[in-house]
Amino acid sequence: MPDRLLINGLTILSKIGCLPVEQAVPQPIEVDLVLEIDLKTVGKTDDIKHGVDYRKVCDVVRKVLEQENYRLMESAAYAIALQVLKQFPKVQRVWVEVRKPHPPIPVPLRSASVQMELSRNDL
Repeated sequence: MPDRLLINGLTILSKIGCLPVEQAVPQPIEVDLVLEIDLKTVGKTDDIKHGVDYRKVCDVVRKVLEQENYRLMESAAYAIALQVLKQFPKVQRVWVEVRKPHPPIPVPLRSASVQMELSRNDL
């Protein structure tokens, strides 16, 4: 099984949705990521230069979600995955979940989400 770096529950205010209210007011969007990366060298050396700094990954996600408005969570997930692969060459594969807590629909719903996987072969 490959090594993985997990980032869970990153929350960013963003405009994602097809309804006018979703495009007018930023709402909390939750993001989980799984990055496939060789962690053995960084584990042996205890030196971040051999790995991926998850703070920088979080900053990339924040920029993706704050600088663009998306109608669909799928588009946001794809943009996040693409930027992670482009900006972190050590990442071989990325899984992204974009989650909308309590979306504005007429039935009670805790959240709606999409999951997407991209690898270097998809670039």
